[in-house]
Amino acid sequence: MAIEPDLAWLRDVEHLRALPQRYSRAIDERNIDAVATLFHPDGVVDGAFGLLPVPDYITNLRTAERVFDRSMHVLGDPLIDLLPNDDTGRMDTYAVVYQLRPEGSTEADLVLGMRYVDEVVRHHGNWVISHRKTTTLWRRPWPG
Repeated sequence: MAIEPDLAWLRDVEHLRALPQRYSRAIDERNIDAVATLFHPDGVVDGAFGLLPVPDYITNLRTAERVFDRSMHVLGDPLIDLLPNDDTGRMDTYAVVYQLRPEGSTEADLVLGMRYVDEVVRHHGNWVISHRKTTTLWRRPWPG
């Protein structure tokens, strides 16, 4: 049974709305395998590690020294640009990220204001991020 075009578009928008939430939960849980499924294998990420192809970004997530013990991403509702029947789109999401150091650390925890601008593409029937630009808008020690 074919889905009506408006219904298909709404379904796609809801799948895209969940994408940053899935990323946040996976990265906060340190589930790097789950993070990897959210990106196009030929994509790029421009963020804390610089501009990297997705495979290198994922490797860095696995091997980089952990400065913080835990994190929690709190997201605003993403701004989604997607035309009906299109297989590409754009999302812009604000986040507040709490970075917590290990218990007993003498260094302050950190809270960040972040912006994720994602180019998204339908890949093997799923929406994934093909290009991510991560910007730190502000940072403060927490509690301040």
